Amino acid sequence: MTSPASLAHRSPAFWDDMYAAPGASFEPIPLDEIRFLQDRAGAKLGQRAMDIGTGLGEWACQMAQVGLLVTGYDYSSVAIERARELHGSHGGMLRFELHDFDNDPIPPNLGTGNIDLISCRHSLHFLDQQRFIVDVRRWLHPDGVLLVTTAVTEKIGDGREIGMPDERVRALAQGWREYNRYDLAPDGSITAVVLRGPWG
Repeated sequence: MTSPASLAHRSPAFWDDMYAAPGASFEPIPLDEIRFLQDRAGAKLGQRAMDIGTGLGEWACQMAQVGLLVTGYDYSSVAIERARELHGSHGGMLRFELHDFDNDPIPPNLGTGNIDLISCRHSLHFLDQQRFIVDVRRWLHPDGVLLVTTAVTEKIGDGREIGMPDERVRALAQGWREYNRYDLAPDGSITAVVLRGPWG
């Protein structure tokens, strides 16, 4: 059963309040993670990409800076407004859209096989994962990539139940042609999974 606190944590109102709070900001993206996007996930100039749960847009901005055409999505209207203010459009390479992938109709611009890379950076565990990945398989082209970055619940040393359990991280491999996993923290508490080939 999901507790009331968990439900609030997942609600747009929770995130609106968080992003509207004085001093709300984001941590800089580690350089190694930016290199990972290119070296391991295969991001290339001109590819179409989505950043799901974009928050203040810092990761979407980095994706655009390596040459991707990026749309950052979030269901917090405050986050989207602030992301637009913070990052602009990067010469048309970057835009931000308000969308709830659990409850809203699929955006009309998401057709079959027309996305190269979809990133969920610390956001997949907030989604209806089974439904979302079914949609992702449809949106990605046959050699497309889903990049999932997450905390590993069992390895968070302060007792917080955040991110995804290791078993769920490993289960992401099902149905993809390639599954590659790389630890982004020396202790394995932050991991990234590259899933390529949505139809196996």
